[in-house]
Amino acid sequence: MKQHMHYDAADLAAVMDAGDRLGIEREDQGIFLARQLDYVKSRIYEVQTPNLTGLQLVPVSTEVPEWAESFTYRTYDEVGMAKFISNYADDLPRVDVVGKEDTLKLKSLGDAYGYSLDEMRLANAMGTNLPERKGRTARRAIDQLVNKVALVGDDAHGFYGFTNHPNLGTTAVAGSWSASATTGQEILDDLLAMYDAVLVQSYDNHTPNTLAVAPTRRSALVSKNVNTGGQWQSVWAAFQSIHPGVSLIASTELEAAEGNGEAVMYERDVDNLSIEIPRPFEQLPAEKRNLEMVIDCIAKCSGVAIYRPLALTKATGV
Repeated sequence: MKQHMHYDAADLAAVMDAGDRLGIEREDQGIFLARQLDYVKSRIYEVQTPNLTGLQLVPVSTEVPEWAESFTYRTYDEVGMAKFISNYADDLPRVDVVGKEDTLKLKSLGDAYGYSLDEMRLANAMGTNLPERKGRTARRAIDQLVNKVALVGDDAHGFYGFTNHPNLGTTAVAGSWSASATTGQEILDDLLAMYDAVLVQSYDNHTPNTLAVAPTRRSALVSKNVNTGGQWQSVWAAFQSIHPGVSLIASTELEAAEGNGEAVMYERDVDNLSIEIPRPFEQLPAEKRNLEMVIDCIAKCSGVAIYRPLALTKATGV
């Protein structure tokens, strides 16, 4: 079995400190177990976790330092317009830039995993690897919580998510896309109306590049057909032939209550919206606790910030 040639000195200190209960008598045994902990931690960082739709829909920013407890961002709106004037006019219209500040909190989150005295003794005696499953579970639990915040926020901490943010404007649609009575042409018209809504409301400053829908609505987009120029094709194929730069992402969180799905058409860009993650998943040095070695895992994130609301529009009841 190939072993690491390095180890975390803090893990070694914890293992040696717990040596009596772990049955460790020699320093080389402590080094072996410290290397094992290092090996497990490294493997957990290397494992690719399954895609979580929240972090697909919302760009991740790491601009804020990890020690911060909150951050403030500014949004601006231009007001006023020019007009034709006569010579010596003294009533020129005033224009201005109106700005406001919003502050978002950052909250730490965490969990832990550990190895019992018997697990450590067995690995030491047999020269085998400690199981990684516990660490992978700890990482996935933190990733899932951050993903949930990105999608729906957290009421207890005043976090908004992508699907319930108050800065999301709305576009009217014909009806439920999954209903049998709704035709492919009606769905295509809805998609085009949402796309155009972003262009119009932003005065062409934002061009949609992403459509987020519920999985059942994605099924409707690819299963219902529309006749374009005498040729039948799926609604999504027809829409992409007009606007090929838009990608499609499905998220279960957009399956709203009572069968009323939601869809969001937007320009996915970190300058338009983001979730701040100043501290990604991190594993702390092992600690001796009772009859086991425990590894605490931490992270820190904010709710979703929408800096440029005109870059997004939402349709409900689709």
